[in-house]
Amino acid sequence: MDNRKGLIIILRWLIIIVISYLILFGRGRIIDQNLSNLLILIYIASNICLIFLPVSLFYSSKFFFSLVVFDTLIVSIGMYLSEKMISDFYIVFFLIIIFASISRNLKLLMIMGSISSCVYGLLLYSRGLLLTSEGGSYFLRIPFIFIMTAFYGYIVQTLTEEKREELVISEDKYRGLFENANDGIIILKVPSLEIIDVNMEVEKALGYRKEDLLSKDIFFLIRSEEIEKAKDFFHKIKQKDGARTDELSLIKKDGLPIEVDISGKRIDLGEEAFYQIIFRDLTQQRILEKKIRDSKRSLEAIFDGIQDQLSIQSPQFTILRVNRAVIKNYSTTFGDLLGKKCYEAYYQRSTPCEKCPVKITIETKKPSSSIYKLLEIDKTLQIFSYPILDEQGNLLSVIEYVKDVTEQQRLQDQLIQSEKLAGIGILASGVAHEINNPLSGIIGMAELALEEDDLNKQKNYLSDILSCAQRIAEITNGLRSYSRMAKKEELVEIDINDILESSLKIVNFAFKGIQVDVERQFQPLTKIKANPGEIQQVFVNLITNAFQALNGKKGVVSLMTKASEDFVEIKIKDNGIGIPEKHLNKIFDPFFTTKKVGEGTGLGLNIVYRIVTKYDGIINVESKEGVGTTFTIKFPRRDYV
Repeated sequence: MDNRKGLIIILRWLIIIVISYLILFGRGRIIDQNLSNLLILIYIASNICLIFLPVSLFYSSKFFFSLVVFDTLIVSIGMYLSEKMISDFYIVFFLIIIFASISRNLKLLMIMGSISSCVYGLLLYSRGLLLTSEGGSYFLRIPFIFIMTAFYGYIVQTLTEEKREELVISEDKYRGLFENANDGIIILKVPSLEIIDVNMEVEKALGYRKEDLLSKDIFFLIRSEEIEKAKDFFHKIKQKDGARTDELSLIKKDGLPIEVDISGKRIDLGEEAFYQIIFRDLTQQRILEKKIRDSKRSLEAIFDGIQDQLSIQSPQFTILRVNRAVIKNYSTTFGDLLGKKCYEAYYQRSTPCEKCPVKITIETKKPSSSIYKLLEIDKTLQIFSYPILDEQGNLLSVIEYVKDVTEQQRLQDQLIQSEKLAGIGILASGVAHEINNPLSGIIGMAELALEEDDLNKQKNYLSDILSCAQRIAEITNGLRSYSRMAKKEELVEIDINDILESSLKIVNFAFKGIQVDVERQFQPLTKIKANPGEIQQVFVNLITNAFQALNGKKGVVSLMTKASEDFVEIKIKDNGIGIPEKHLNKIFDPFFTTKKVGEGTGLGLNIVYRIVTKYDGIINVESKEGVGTTFTIKFPRRDYV
């Protein structure tokens, strides 16, 4: 059994014995013997129960106090039911309780209990009570006082020691937290504001040793020009029990100031009061804040310095930020644009624009781009959108970059037209030969018709002349449609198979003397919306390259079309000389050519690539030297804006 538990139980057995004797053998106020017996049984049963209780309960303050209250109540009732009590015994009993409560030394309390027992014994003897027939009952009160003193004294002393141990542990914890805190902590005495303690962080931050700071006035660490601010700070602590400021600086040992964030709190311990001052060095934070401000200003300058239009929009198309180029272009102010939907502010629409790259980026969380042609003001805009994502991949906002490519588009159209004219030059000799044959027929038939008098024969000659003229018209119409400048707004539904067939006829004019077998594998296709002249130029260039790859020898050129769920696919294949593998990744670069000087500009395939990608198409090439080349084009099956 634990020492504490055993001692408490033994002391209670002694008290039970004395109380039982006083109740059972005294002749006081007992009226109902059964009530007295019940009280004794309850007290005995309570002590038996204590034997079976866990030791941990005897270290609980609440349990101790409950036990003291219970025992005091039982003893008080027992004293009342026993021998007729004179008031001095009650006074002595309750004095014991008071002495035990205020006592700080158990030995001293036991000495006081012994003296009290002796004095009370002398009091009983002087009154002659010990010599009467009931002297035994009175005599028991003398050791009873000492036993109760020991019982209450032990309980109170135990609780006091526990509180003291808790206080020591608490102080150790506080000292550990105090010394190891990441912030500087200064303890000031009130009202003198004298430094009575500092932690290691104060020594580290200010460069002083603790001994150098103790007993110093707190204003010793404050800059002279900030003394009044410091006084106001301490006045706020006094008025509100706490305050905080970041407008004060502390002086280091080397004389340099450090900017700090200071908080103060009043702590009352009994009759004494202290100020706990906690500060954090803001030097690095202020340096970082300055860098952030400088970086922000730099980014804003870059953002506003970009001559193209830049804006930041929310996933709901709300304009969050715009640069000066946007303000200048729309002749408005930041306030008029911020918070509005982009399609409302820029295009006076009630819904997002068709093929809007911002909309695509919001849906896919990926960059997107598109070209817009504003016909009413004759402008072409290229719009890019880029997502801004958080660490979890959630879309925060979208950057929209708008570039005016009107002049660039105009130059590109001129370049395409120039390449067309260059292509006509390549086709010229074949076309001239193709026109010369029916033209010779026309001249010959006209001469015969002039010499012929027979009207029926003249009619036949005129019929042949008309047929040859129609053939010439067919050739010239094909060239005219190929060579004319495509209008920007000329977007119509076209049949890829028809354009491919007409392109083949044009190329055939130039390569009439070459034996080429053309294989056609056309499937029915969905019409797409595009500029027919541009699509024809793509096919003429690729078919011309296929014919040229045969080097004047007999060969095969295959034209194939097919439709899938998402694309319209065109293949142009030849079994010519092929393209060296080292050149495959360069063939779409501008001015790259493997032909001799004067035979090619190096722009043909580059223009093909530009036109195909303009309609969101894809072009791929497969080639092997000595085997042949295949170009594959895929156009999305949807309308174009």
